[in-house]
Amino acid sequence: MHSTRTHSGAAPVFRYWLTLCFLLAGLVLSSSAQAQTYDAVVAWDGTGTFRTVQAAIDAAPTARTTAYTIYIKNGKYKEKINVPSNKPFLQLIGQSVANTILTYDDFSGKPNPAGGTFGTSNSASVTVNAADFSALNITFENTTGDAPQALAINVNADRAVFKNCRFLGGQDTVLANGNGLRQYFRDCYIDGTVDFIFGSSRAVFERCIVYAKTRQDGLSGSYITAANTQPGQAFGYVFRSCTIPANRGTTSYVLGRPWQNSTGSSPLAENKVVWLKTTMATGIIKPEGWQVWDAGTNTALITYAEYSSRKFDGRPINVSQRVSWSKQLTSADTAQYTVANLFGTWNPCAVAPSVCTAFTPDIAVTNLRGTKGATTATFTWNLAWAVNQAKFEVFRATTRKGTYAKIGTDIVVPNDTTYNFQTSDALPAAGAAYFYYIRASKAGLATQITDTVEVSRVPTITTTGSLGTFAQYASGPSAVRTYQLSAVNLTSNLTVTPPAGYEVSPNNGVNWFTATTPLVLVPTNNALPNTAISVRLNATTTGSYAGNIVHSSPGAGSVSVAVSGNKVNTNAPVSERLQMWSMRVSAQDSANVRSPWVAASTPTLRNLYVSNGTTVAGIPAYSARYGQAFGATANGDGSWGTGVGGPGGNLNRRFYEQFTIKAEGVAVRVDSLLLWSAFYNTNSNTKLAVVFSKTGFTTADSTDVSGGMGPAGALNSTANGGFATPIVLNNQNTGPNQNYRLALAGASGVRLENGQTLTIRMYWSCGSGSAGRYGLLRDVQVKGEPLIITGTHAAAALAAGLTAYPNPAQQELTLTHPKAGADAQVTVYSFDGRKVATFSPKPGVEQTPLKLDGLAKGTYLLRFSSGTQSLTTKFVRN
Repeated sequence: MHSTRTHSGAAPVFRYWLTLCFLLAGLVLSSSAQAQTYDAVVAWDGTGTFRTVQAAIDAAPTARTTAYTIYIKNGKYKEKINVPSNKPFLQLIGQSVANTILTYDDFSGKPNPAGGTFGTSNSASVTVNAADFSALNITFENTTGDAPQALAINVNADRAVFKNCRFLGGQDTVLANGNGLRQYFRDCYIDGTVDFIFGSSRAVFERCIVYAKTRQDGLSGSYITAANTQPGQAFGYVFRSCTIPANRGTTSYVLGRPWQNSTGSSPLAENKVVWLKTTMATGIIKPEGWQVWDAGTNTALITYAEYSSRKFDGRPINVSQRVSWSKQLTSADTAQYTVANLFGTWNPCAVAPSVCTAFTPDIAVTNLRGTKGATTATFTWNLAWAVNQAKFEVFRATTRKGTYAKIGTDIVVPNDTTYNFQTSDALPAAGAAYFYYIRASKAGLATQITDTVEVSRVPTITTTGSLGTFAQYASGPSAVRTYQLSAVNLTSNLTVTPPAGYEVSPNNGVNWFTATTPLVLVPTNNALPNTAISVRLNATTTGSYAGNIVHSSPGAGSVSVAVSGNKVNTNAPVSERLQMWSMRVSAQDSANVRSPWVAASTPTLRNLYVSNGTTVAGIPAYSARYGQAFGATANGDGSWGTGVGGPGGNLNRRFYEQFTIKAEGVAVRVDSLLLWSAFYNTNSNTKLAVVFSKTGFTTADSTDVSGGMGPAGALNSTANGGFATPIVLNNQNTGPNQNYRLALAGASGVRLENGQTLTIRMYWSCGSGSAGRYGLLRDVQVKGEPLIITGTHAAAALAAGLTAYPNPAQQELTLTHPKAGADAQVTVYSFDGRKVATFSPKPGVEQTPLKLDGLAKGTYLLRFSSGTQSLTTKFVRN
């Protein structure tokens, strides 16, 4: 199922239905609204003074003391919007709440084009930092889905007002923030799945619809609010005369849980949430009503309260099973929760004439979704505000911009308490697709035409992940690499054909398939579930092997995954442990493990600090279970938030731990890094990236690790340990296996000459705002080999007379040869006979390093000559 989105930023995409939608909405605009003069008009089609909302905001004056009005015509504006702190008194006025939509799709953990990844707060589609902001008749949306954290709006401003607005999202929809800043939501609709109203502001939600959605992950419980009211604040969130409608019946909620009142938080939040005269659908709120965050929650600091909670029929809600530390208020208790008492001299009703006047709900179809069954497609949606006798008509076409015809029977809303609706239709023929929209209308109200929804039976193949370079040595096949394969709507089997020399397996190497006997996968119910496909190079002759793994099925577009690699007849490089830091007692490396060919070293922390051992008593600076525990604050309390100077949920190159490996006595090849890492008691934007440098990061040679293995197998290319593609670390509670093995530079590794140092930096981030969220690291190991003549190498040199090592090589190799005379020379030839490089060994030596920077990838012939001796061997540069 796919829903059509409209247009993005300054490049809007015209939709056939959009013009009709705007015309219908325009018919019901009051004469006074049309006659009103605005300071700026935004219209995606060019009929205003600006095409984007951000352009209008950028052009607005600074330091206003009266409202600067920006009228936004109907449209879907996909743009990241920011109201800076120096532009107070901006007022956004939408043409209609159902059709004026400010939308984006950033989420916590998504790669940020500016570097690192987005955290929770900067994932917001709209961010408001200016005081005296107001918005009327606008939808704020984040289309990420149920999870992870993805804000529709971040309100970090004093005296902010929202009237007749929709806020659409999943986890963390509305951040009402700012440590007591005053915010007023009136006649609004807010939906989500987890903690979808959260933050530290002093906010009143008056006559709002709070729609707690059915979770798509199937979990049966969740949370509406997560206020982290700060110590000393008299008020947090107050909900007055709000409605919590029924959802689809499989997810029940608690009214709130206490963010930052939990293990390790310092100081503990004094969470305050009060619901006054709330109308609740039967069964939507769990009997206990509220929940602690964890075992470290101090309930004595919490004010969770209700007054006169009632069902839709007016009968009181049974509150006899509410948690003992919550409160049921009396009528006298509610006197303190008036708007005047909460906000003092500021009167939100005076911000615009319509803020506190009579409210007629708009028709606003929300959460339109299609679910494909065996023979039918089911469509579900809800109204933002229940509208008695509103009518829904369903239209269908066979192409997105084709001719739409009405299908089925009209659906009429039976009363003003029904919010949820559904209908169904037969599936299209195999290989075809249907497109649908709903027209919702009622006399006297603006008509809404929804986005289109696609129901497809077109065969589609999807692959995820990329494969690095394969290296196959004389001892057998190459190491295995993995990518993900899935498919939907298949009408026949799916064939996976690797190029010559490569093999693929759907079952972790139990069975292998080749170009002559390709892999054939049989779909179940016309679909192939997400399947890990293992790949290896297993060629019979030496040379370079490149091509595409082709995925095909009748009616589906074929999809290719590129592969490249080399087969050589030399033995694979030996990888042994060179150095280890257990981090269980101290940060010093282990002398018992350290190779005699590398120098002792101790890692250094930059803007990271080990645990004080008191914020969380069981997490000292170093321990056998957790290894090294650290955070971003000098007091050692394990905080990471930007408010205390940490990186928050985004990686930052100022916060890292640095390890060094120095070659001593001989050249050393370093190929991989092994470590155990996790976070204590959180998985909020917890990430790790690893980079390395041979110049101590003094030149532009910083290089990301090239992926590897994690607890669940091969790391996907979107989260493989690079700075822009960091590993998503687990909460340590999820299990003991948090091990990672990372390749530094593919199969060849990094060569260090005698005396040269490799510097490795590990960067962490954490989106939790609580203390006690320690990063954890232990069992750091560096593997590779000293490049000296071992017994094995010596035997090979004696037998062959000439040995190139490593082979394949990347930047440099070492040629082992007979003792060089004064006239000794090494000549490199391409396989077509061209001389491409020459080197002069030092007289008397038996090893000569060869720089390969000027050579293209491929296979070469090496000739060593000295006196009457002339020996040859082959090598591969990859």
